[in-house]
Order: sequence, then C-alpha cells, then structure tokens
Amino acid sequence: MKTTKSFHALIAALSLTAASVGVQAATITNSLTTVNDFGGFDWASNGTAVVDGFDPTVVNDTFSLTYYAKATAILDPLGNAIYGLVGTPFEYTIRATLTETSTCLTFTAGICTNATFAVNSGGFQIWYDTTPDANMVTGAGITDGDLLLVGTILAQPGGGFNVLTGGLATLDAAITFTNTTYINPALTGSTATTTLQFGSSQTGWAAPVGTMPGAGASNGGTQALPAGYLALQADANQNFTAATIPEPGTIALAGIALLGLGLARRARKA
Repeated sequence: MKTTKSFHALIAALSLTAASVGVQAATITNSLTTVNDFGGFDWASNGTAVVDGFDPTVVNDTFSLTYYAKATAILDPLGNAIYGLVGTPFEYTIRATLTETSTCLTFTAGICTNATFAVNSGGFQIWYDTTPDANMVTGAGITDGDLLLVGTILAQPGGGFNVLTGGLATLDAAITFTNTTYINPALTGSTATTTLQFGSSQTGWAAPVGTMPGAGASNGGTQALPAGYLALQADANQNFTAATIPEPGTIALAGIALLGLGLARRARKA
C-alpha cells in the first residue's frame, strides 16, 4: 500500500511539473522573413501624443491622450533590436488611446509644471501593412493594413511629467486579439516603456497638422485634431508575453506521468 501511495504521489508531482513548466516564445511573419524570437517592437522616436482636455490650472484633471507611431525594429524578448524595419516594403503601425488623471505637484505662475499621472483605461491596435504609407504629420495611413494585435491598457500609475524634462511611464496591457496568420502563438500581455518630450527636448519630430488617425478607423482615415489640443513627441518600446507552451521535455515528462498512472491502475485491478 505504501508503495502504491508513493507511486501515486510521484505521478502527481510529475504531472504538476509538466503542467507548470513552459516557455514563452513567439514567431512573427512578414513579406520578407519569419522572426522566430519575437518579443515586441521599437516604435520610432518621432511618434506623436495628442492630449485632449488637459487643464494645466487645476490640481486634478482628467483628459485623453492619443498616441500613434511606426515601428523601426522588431525586438527579442529582452528588448534587443533583432530585425530592422527601415526601408522594408511593409510597416507596422500603432494607435493607442488612454484616459488619464493628473495630480499637479508644482504650479509656476498658476500653470502646472510638474505632475504625476494615473491611467484610468485605454486600448491600442497594431497593424501590418504591405503598402508603407504612414504619414506622421497628417495621421493618414496609420490604421490601414491587416489588424495584427488589439490590447486593453489596464488601470495603473501612469508616470510623471515635467514641462522642462518631459515624462516617462511604463504601461501594462492585456492582449485581446492576436492575428495568428502572422504571430504564433497568441499573445497574452504587453509592457510598454514610453517617454514624452516637450519644447526644446523634441528632436527629429514634426507636430501634426490639422488631422490625426481616426478613432476606430481601419482604412487609414483621419479625424480633425481636437480644439485646444497639446501635441508632444513620444517614443516607446513595447514587449509582449506569449501564451505559455510546453517544452519538448515537459511533454515527455507528462507522457511518462500518464503512462505511470495507467500502469498503476492496471496493477490495482490485478
């Protein structure tokens, strides 16, 4: 009896190990190649953030932010650039929207110059387009092509911002859609590190003129810039978490566990 119980305990332990051990990896395919160690995107440093409804004269304020950019490189899971995208006959683009609440820490002459931000809600979409036509000044061509990824940005601390030094934030999101024609396995989560650059800290960036990517658009359309908007240069790196898949050794271990369980049942019947 002790032997049977010990064997059952061993089988249970093996099964638990087989279920819990896995790897997180993904491949991404485009018209030129398949990258087997896909981790995310390096979004171009000339990305744009359009802020709508921010009141710099109050302590607490809720506003919206729309971010859009084009990717310059594919990253590995550690955030290293492994495949450059400049000059390729395709593009990856992103449009993200956030609702945030600011808490002003410093007022100068009645204007907030230093604040912290909390993200209330948000979401993003990423497209793969074999006709590279994104225009960062007008916002045209950002939201066309094949929808690649959709995510929900979680409520969380958003970071801080200073009118002289800019801002920095890390944002977590849950992936709600993966186009498995191009990415496998499906992705589950995302972490983006972002910077906002203001005034003299802006480099190699042109402010939007008249329009920006349209809300909910899927054909590269645009919408008018909101009244009283603020436009900032935005840079971001974004990494993704792939769905856990069993390693080959784990699969074998699970097979051994199941085989042992079957033998134990046979022995009990005999």
